[in-house]
Amino acid sequence: MHDYGIRTRDELLASGVPSPTISRRYHRVLPQLYSIREPTPQARCYALTVWQPRAVLSHRTAAWLHGWMAVPGVIEATVPPEVRVRTPDWIRLYRRRLDPVHLVKHSRLPMVTEEQALFDCVAVLDGVERDKLVDRCLSEVGNGAAFARACRRNLHRWGAPEARRQSRLRALNFSSEPERLLARSLNARNCRLEANVRVEGYTVDFLDEFTRVIVEVDGREFHSEPGIFRSDRRRQNHLQLRGWLVLRYAAADVLKDPDRVAAEIVTVLRRRRAARR
Repeated sequence: MHDYGIRTRDELLASGVPSPTISRRYHRVLPQLYSIREPTPQARCYALTVWQPRAVLSHRTAAWLHGWMAVPGVIEATVPPEVRVRTPDWIRLYRRRLDPVHLVKHSRLPMVTEEQALFDCVAVLDGVERDKLVDRCLSEVGNGAAFARACRRNLHRWGAPEARRQSRLRALNFSSEPERLLARSLNARNCRLEANVRVEGYTVDFLDEFTRVIVEVDGREFHSEPGIFRSDRRRQNHLQLRGWLVLRYAAADVLKDPDRVAAEIVTVLRRRRAARR
């Protein structure tokens, strides 16, 4: 059983530590709670749950404990609505009731499940940090379905519309940042292409089988190497001779303006779909 070095004042007194010595020898973490050494982030999390037994670690703190994010500067937790308490600057509490299905415990730390942590993070994060977290988490097998269930369970909660939008825009199977950004821009246009799949003996970045279009995102540092450059030319000729249209974009151009690249791809796909019909 792990107590993370956290002791209550009563425990210290019971162990024979004189009352005046407690504040000099130990680190005060929360009211009536001390750490026998410099408290770690995990120790602070544990102290919070001892101080507020109904608290459940959530949001970015749960994401960190699940291994998705760096150590947060503020410990976040969820408590029932009736809990009203003044907190130090390093704690942020959210008030709502959690269904037991949302809860797990690891190393004596009560926290929300992975899918609930992701839903909570979507509600409080924005921009690139939020998008990257969603894409990373939902690329793992099974997480997409679990997140969809979390969205349904939290249908009327703050952040639900953004969570549903993120579920629709998420990038899957990407192998680079330009590919991730392009996938999101394509998905925003209701154009979800298969990513990093095998076709004609080659792995391609994006594929639309109906229109026989392949999209490649070329990074200069990789594709400019002489042997790879020649291999790319042979691969492109092989694919085009078998009826595939290969669209190639520099990774730098995708990073600079993924929406422009996505719009061009969508235009090509629409024309070829119309022609095939």
